[in-house]
Amino acid sequence: MHRLACSPRRGVLLFACALVFLCSCGMLEPEVVVVNKIDGQILVRNPSFNGAAWNVVLAYDEATSPQHCLPGSDRVHFEKFDPYSYCNTQAEYGLLDSLCFCDSVEIDIEDSTIITATPLWFNYQTITVHEVKRGDFRVFELHLDDMEQDFSATGPYDH
Repeated sequence: MHRLACSPRRGVLLFACALVFLCSCGMLEPEVVVVNKIDGQILVRNPSFNGAAWNVVLAYDEATSPQHCLPGSDRVHFEKFDPYSYCNTQAEYGLLDSLCFCDSVEIDIEDSTIITATPLWFNYQTITVHEVKRGDFRVFELHLDDMEQDFSATGPYDH
């Protein structure tokens, strides 16, 4: 009789191998980061890529935390808001008493009490289709010349 076939050590060894296999599959999934490099005034909200989604707002030069996604091809999807343009539009339609900080490029978003209407975040996506494979770590930068409106997602399209 073969003792190794029935030994508790073999069961522990098989369990450890299965656990390592299951853990390593998750670690092989691609990992991605999204960086807002569009413009100093542009805010980016809720970026997503191939199953990875972040519930964040990114100012210029800010990045998401790394997150696992599915292998394959996709565009980076996100919502975009331009507070400077929004403020100027509010002034044009007489919704602001004065331009105060709106006539400068520097806008203090936290001190925007003069804005009276709800801002609209428009859906955008990268023009470039990115591909990731198992084990990849990729950083996707969002740039003004590599984005288009994303009509596949519901949203306001009145501009």
